[in-house]
Amino acid sequence: MFRRALSILSFLIVAGSSPPGVRGAEWFVDPQVGDDKSTGARKAPFATAQKAVNAAKPGDTIQLLPKGALYRQSILLRGKSDLVIEGNGVTLDGSDPLPEDGWEAAGNGLRRLRLPQTMWNRHLLAFAGRVERMGRTQSSNSAEFPEPQDLKEGQFCFVNDPDPEAPDAKGTGSRRAKFGWLHVSGDVRDLEWTVRPNGLATAGTNSNIVVRNLNARRFLNDGFNIHGHSTGLKFENVTGYDCFDEGFSAHDTCEAEIRKGGFWGNENAIADVNDCVTHYRDCEFRDSVSADVLLIGRTHSLTDCRIINTTPATALSAGPRGDNAAVFELSLTRVIVEGKRPEKARFRVNGGVLKMTDCALRHVDFNPSGARLLQNGTRRQSKTR
Repeated sequence: MFRRALSILSFLIVAGSSPPGVRGAEWFVDPQVGDDKSTGARKAPFATAQKAVNAAKPGDTIQLLPKGALYRQSILLRGKSDLVIEGNGVTLDGSDPLPEDGWEAAGNGLRRLRLPQTMWNRHLLAFAGRVERMGRTQSSNSAEFPEPQDLKEGQFCFVNDPDPEAPDAKGTGSRRAKFGWLHVSGDVRDLEWTVRPNGLATAGTNSNIVVRNLNARRFLNDGFNIHGHSTGLKFENVTGYDCFDEGFSAHDTCEAEIRKGGFWGNENAIADVNDCVTHYRDCEFRDSVSADVLLIGRTHSLTDCRIINTTPATALSAGPRGDNAAVFELSLTRVIVEGKRPEKARFRVNGGVLKMTDCALRHVDFNPSGARLLQNGTRRQSKTR
């Protein structure tokens, strides 16, 4: 009797799970013709990717359509598992077009437009596709905006408009401006203003998520922002660019693998911190403001990757956080680090273990500092080829 009951219980457990190789449902998104009140079927797609994510169950696939489309949307994954997001070359965009009317003349060829304050007091403006941040970063010593009268053609500044009805803790002034004035020098046609914080983000616990063929640009924080305890994440053929912070950034206890990624035009191309574990393969990092590759935390690897240092940013900065040198390890295999400026590109690892196999450093100032260095076949050249 006991064996029979055990057999029935085993059958129910197996029957209630998804057998390997069995596909779940397929959800479709198309903001051009879709509606979030639809069913999400191919002929009745949702309008937003988030609606599809919310509806998806383990084993499901989400298709973003049409191929190569622009989505002025964000995606948040929370409590999701065994999910595939097929981006089909779609670009998530953190900006919205600004109107050509409604601007006020502000003298000296300036025009201004009153707008809500953006999150974290960060500002990105695209002029006919060219993103301008006016030299500002998330750093506490970031440059202040110039005064409106000091703007040059194709520049902008944002001036907060204090709200006297929102006093600070001492009751003496504005706690946080709700609105401000965007000042632009030059043509105000074809402007796009960044309003969304992240492209694709995770929070809480997620597992076994695959994201393919997806781009993320112009976000106030990161193109790909990985938080919480998200494990088994795989990103294939993705790009993150022109964001205020990072193109890709992993935090907390997340684990992610990124293949065929491209990250450029951000404060940092990538920045992985805390206890996360990340592995990059066949990726390129370049054109950053502060660092092309920033890895501070636990275990990371770059394989068949290229760091092309074209700006005063540090090419690679890595090491343990605090006293965790015993757990920090960075492995570089067939990685090219190349300085493209007259000054050598900076390469710093300040602790833990650095493993380098068949790497090429071209016009690089290499300083492993306190790291234990294990090298095999790595070449260093003083000048760029």
